[in-house]
Amino acid sequence: MSNNDMCSVVCNNLEQVNRVKRHLDQLPMKEVTLFLKAIADENRSKIVSALCTEEELCVCDIACILDISIANASSHLRKLHKQGVVKTRKDGKLVHYSLDDRHVKLIMETTIEHMEEKL
Repeated sequence: MSNNDMCSVVCNNLEQVNRVKRHLDQLPMKEVTLFLKAIADENRSKIVSALCTEEELCVCDIACILDISIANASSHLRKLHKQGVVKTRKDGKLVHYSLDDRHVKLIMETTIEHMEEKL
């Protein structure tokens, strides 16, 4: 960052700064950060994207789609489940995963659309 990119004053608009600080204090930013970190991995992003395409997939099919082991897929899915990105449904010996809700799909689709516009 050059000196031209830096402000020469400490605070330009204290009222605006305080208003934004109050707003940020009311938001669940820790949870937002944990959610975004959960999908900030290429394989986990692929899993979420796959679940945007197919409403539900079992662990073994996700492993096949990503060309990874079932254990590796399960590890990624546990992280996604822990942060509320995906939910599970058991069917005998199979465990099926789907997106937790429509917001997750919207986040992924919007992100993909944004990145495609940049290319």
